[in-house]
Amino acid sequence: MLAGKMAFLFLLVCAIISLDPVAADGSCTKEQKENFVLQCTNFIKKNGPFESPPYFDKCCVTVRAVNRDMGCIYGLLSCEQKEYDKDKILILSILCS
Repeated sequence: MLAGKMAFLFLLVCAIISLDPVAADGSCTKEQKENFVLQCTNFIKKNGPFESPPYFDKCCVTVRAVNRDMGCIYGLLSCEQKEYDKDKILILSILCS
C-alpha cells in the first residue's frame, strides 16, 4: 500500500515538474472541459482510490485532444465541479501521453 502511494506521489511530482509549457497555453474551451468531465468522471473523483485510465480510453483521448493542458481544464471547472481531485486531473497529462 505504501509503495502504491509513493508511486502516485512520484508521478504527481513528475507531472507538475514536466508540464509542457508549449501545450499549456490556456486555450481550452468550455466544451472541451464539459467533454473531459463527462469522459473522465470515474478517474477524477476526490473520494476513492486513484485508477489510471487505459491509453485508448475515451478519457485519455479527451486529455490528448486538449494537448494535455489539464491546468486549463481545471481552471474552467465551476465551484460545483471542484468536487473533483485536482491532483488526479493534473496527473492525467502524464498518464495519457
